[in-house]
Amino acid sequence: MNLALRDVRRHLARFIGTAAGIGLLVSVVVAMQGIYAGMVDDATLLTRAMHTDLWVVQRDTRGPFAEASRVDPSVEARAAAVPGVRRARGYTYQLIQREHAGSVMRIALVGLSWPDDTGASLPLVRGRPLSQPHGEMVVDASLGLDIGETLVLAAEPYRVVGLTRNALTSGGDSVAFMTVADSHKVAVEQPAEAVALERQRVADRLRRTDLGRGQPALEDLALDSAWRSPALSSPPLAAVLIEADPQRLSEVQRTLASWGDVSVYTQAEEEDLLLGGVVARARMQIGLFTVILTLTATVIIAMVIYNLTLEKTHDLAILKLMGAPRPKLLGMVLQQSWLLGVLAYGIAFALGQVVYPIFPRRVVITELLSVTAPVVVFVVVSLASVLGLSHVMRVDPSRALEG
Repeated sequence: MNLALRDVRRHLARFIGTAAGIGLLVSVVVAMQGIYAGMVDDATLLTRAMHTDLWVVQRDTRGPFAEASRVDPSVEARAAAVPGVRRARGYTYQLIQREHAGSVMRIALVGLSWPDDTGASLPLVRGRPLSQPHGEMVVDASLGLDIGETLVLAAEPYRVVGLTRNALTSGGDSVAFMTVADSHKVAVEQPAEAVALERQRVADRLRRTDLGRGQPALEDLALDSAWRSPALSSPPLAAVLIEADPQRLSEVQRTLASWGDVSVYTQAEEEDLLLGGVVARARMQIGLFTVILTLTATVIIAMVIYNLTLEKTHDLAILKLMGAPRPKLLGMVLQQSWLLGVLAYGIAFALGQVVYPIFPRRVVITELLSVTAPVVVFVVVSLASVLGLSHVMRVDPSRALEG
């Protein structure tokens, strides 16, 4: 007679309900680890999609993702002239939030150095890369836009020509790719009234100077919406991407690092900056919640197993009086704990297959997580059965004579 299975059949509804509750806890713990794995993958996916060897950013900054970086556009031409550099590309990065079709979109806008970089290296699932210097964009499918749809930015329509999948930032924002020139237009977008007022203020300042009074035509130029002073510098880049000969990569990095206006990071160093800065706090927070939930699940399982063992005190006493070996009695409690763990993990697995795909953040179940999750559940239920096992050891056979 297997006392554990008999008890499960006797209280089947309660046992399944308990397993379902523990399964929910397990699914939350696995989801948290999967969300963290998704954050790591999202943080590094964007950098890897650029297929570059070196990231040249503003001096003493940590790159375009961890903090703001402003690099003079001349760095692109200067870097291209360095011996060992195969290609230098401009790169911009900014977060914007716009309303489209009645919904709010938060977009990480990436500017590509067209025509050197058309986005051909991006993980496209549909459509094509950029083929024109203006008016086209490649977006992630999570934005809900389809090929041929247009998104109005800076009062101009931009047509979606390509779709990527899982091109997200560490914050879960969808990424859209366009040319650097177009991204600059979006970055400096201002209402028409604000532009007109600023030009009026420039004209007023000119009137108060000798230059403005001596050359009245300058006032007309200042008020002309199509005129831009040639003395104004071009908008800055967020970074310059360098592709170098593998044999001369270290040499190129040392040369660029000697410049006083930029800092240089390899692909691995840029990923470390992201994971050690942007994602580090989220990792610690998710880790703390995981530990708390794991301890909670352990306590719940321990109390359930202990209560189930208390209910079998009289039966255990009879078995002891009949001379049942102690390992067999302890095995009954462990069998019930393991069965509870198997049911809980099965429920958590089935629930995850349905719920995880609709989470607002991407849940990535890595191979390591898929292997360690059932092992951790087995260890937790085994540890949780300690109270029940200790009660079995303390049961007095004489209690079999009680009513």
